[in-house]
Amino acid sequence: MHDELVFDAHKDEIDIIKPLIIEGMRNAMPLDVPIEAEIGTGKNWLEAH
Repeated sequence: MHDELVFDAHKDEIDIIKPLIIEGMRNAMPLDVPIEAEIGTGKNWLEAH
């Protein structure tokens, strides 16, 4: 499964919210397999990839 979420944040807050997002994605629900989560940043969707 592949999913993408887009968050708008002030650039000074990115380092604060990244671990929160990763933790939330990895632990959203209990599963028997690990969930991988990656974060890309940029001024727009294309830059973040």
